Amino acid sequence: MKLFKKKVIVIVNEEKPTLKEEIIDFAKTFAKYFIAVLIIRAFVFSPTEVSGRSMQPTLNDGDHVIVWQLFYTPSLFDVVVLEYSEGVHHVKRVLGTPGDRVDYIAGELFINNELIDEPYIYDGISTRGFRLEDICHLDICDVIPEDYFLVLGDYRERSGDSRNYGLVHRSQILGRAIWRVRPLSGFGTFD
Repeated sequence: MKLFKKKVIVIVNEEKPTLKEEIIDFAKTFAKYFIAVLIIRAFVFSPTEVSGRSMQPTLNDGDHVIVWQLFYTPSLFDVVVLEYSEGVHHVKRVLGTPGDRVDYIAGELFINNELIDEPYIYDGISTRGFRLEDICHLDICDVIPEDYFLVLGDYRERSGDSRNYGLVHRSQILGRAIWRVRPLSGFGTFD
């Protein structure tokens, strides 16, 4: 006796979705992508426009940069975007991290008593001298305290920075500027 298996083929006649169903499906897809973009922009990276000349020659007025935010810890010489006050953002270079001793003597940068070359500033630009104690704005400041950073603009003669408003707290630093996206002639990394 042979057993035969029968194959049953079911043909499903797919109905075309209605216009209302297509609109709802599109709205759900759009909402998912929109939320993903908002999350990425808020926590991973965001675009920022440079305003002013304080970071020349590295960045120019009107340049647009991408700022990396996720798990970012500021390091020496990083170009960062910081929130100076509510809604006011500055682009500056980190020249002192917690535990560092920073002094500018006779136009020369010293970090932990070591002379530092600054190839990112214009030749012939003189930086007004200072000692850390002069700009710290905290009680005692022989080294940069925990969670504070010293930031300066690259165009020192045109920059409002730690020399004016003191050290900045880690919470004020939004992220590191990593990529120039505009103008297209300067597209790419800049640091």
